[in-house]
Amino acid sequence: MSDTPEAAFAPAFLQGSFIEYLKTLPWCSQGDDTLVAVYKLTTEVIEAVRESEVKLFPGGMIVKLPRSVLMGLQQKCDEEQPLPAVLVWKKAGLEIWFRRQKSADFPYDTWSDPAALTIEREKGVLSAAKLGDAGAAAHAELLGKAKECPTMIPQY
Repeated sequence: MSDTPEAAFAPAFLQGSFIEYLKTLPWCSQGDDTLVAVYKLTTEVIEAVRESEVKLFPGGMIVKLPRSVLMGLQQKCDEEQPLPAVLVWKKAGLEIWFRRQKSADFPYDTWSDPAALTIEREKGVLSAAKLGDAGAAAHAELLGKAKECPTMIPQY
């Protein structure tokens, strides 16, 4: 293991244009430090998780997304049919939840039907260190502006 801080490996994209992109999303707040956006798995988000490990649920197995999967996700974007995603931004970092199978009703079905939680879904995580000081500042700024999330959205 290297002694180099994790932030040193973060591409400038994560601390620059990706942060600016995140500022444009429809965020709502939960509690004192959580922002939630139900949006799409766009090119910017795919690029951000490209080098990250993702956790598969149910089960929690950690994997690296194969290039073929990333290309398939990008193809959906190119065809203007991006998969739905939930972005959860906390002080510790940004979680990106998405589901490749039966994705049309995601995430709404997982909020109301326990059986939907058995369908495989992925969670990518970008740590606060990767998002840098610009990420922390943007998170604080958005928290100050965001309205409370609707009650149908479970606590993340």
